Amino acid sequence: MAAAVIKRRVDECPDLETIAEFLDGRLPEESREAIADHISRCETCYFVFSEAAQMRPQTRATQERTNLKPKPAKLWWFTRSVAWSTGGLAAAAASIMVMVATGVIPWLTTQSPELRALVAAVGSDRTIEPRLTGGFAYGPLRGPVRSGEPSTARVSPDVQIAAAEIEKAELGKSTAGARHLLGLAYLTSGDIDHAVPTLEQAAEQAADAQILSDLAAAYLVRADRIGGQQDFTKALNAADRAIHANPHLFEALFNRACALERLSLVPEARAAWQEYLKVDSTSGWAAEAQQHLRALR
Repeated sequence: MAAAVIKRRVDECPDLETIAEFLDGRLPEESREAIADHISRCETCYFVFSEAAQMRPQTRATQERTNLKPKPAKLWWFTRSVAWSTGGLAAAAASIMVMVATGVIPWLTTQSPELRALVAAVGSDRTIEPRLTGGFAYGPLRGPVRSGEPSTARVSPDVQIAAAEIEKAELGKSTAGARHLLGLAYLTSGDIDHAVPTLEQAAEQAADAQILSDLAAAYLVRADRIGGQQDFTKALNAADRAIHANPHLFEALFNRACALERLSLVPEARAAWQEYLKVDSTSGWAAEAQQHLRALR
């Protein structure tokens, strides 16, 4: 019966119970792919999905760090160690809508279908430490890239396909938005050599907070993979510019703290993580910020 309901709702917004099951990986693969396709095309459901994923309990992050194993299933989203209840998701959705209505969270009317598809494909499979804008869900960070292992080897086929679709649609376009989207595609697919210059071009065209924050993320990834103190400094500069443009951008605050920590500026890094926790104290990202603070102490 559940499969029939989902089939009927392919072109309609799924109910909260279905989204809750989707978040917890309790749907069969065929149904999960149908919901993922809908989320990639429906701005309302994408917004509820991405924000609800950010609001998961902190205990989830701790359990995932110790229990998570790579899952070969296509578009597998979250482990089942802590399940969303329908009531819990309804409460989260209600809170989200209140924040949208009051302007605390902006409505993502400019989010492209290609970016939504990329976010859905990535899910919680996190391969880089810094945060990316666009609604990417929290997930425990995978271990570092092993010596001799190409970074693209860690990217799932779903992400590769979504990134390839973006490259096909945006390559050759000269707008800042197109280059920003293309840079995100390169970054999530592990192509750091193309991600950095593409995002640099986008930032030169528009001093947009999200572009600058993602550029900071790209610098951090490149510094971690090939070494180089200069990239940490560039990441800090880009994150500072992003925060100047939007002081409440979660991703920029997170990336700034990462950059300060990499530069061994311990008092400044502690203060930056504390600043992040002032705007986000409940998500998996917040739990990770707390871990950074404990390590720095």
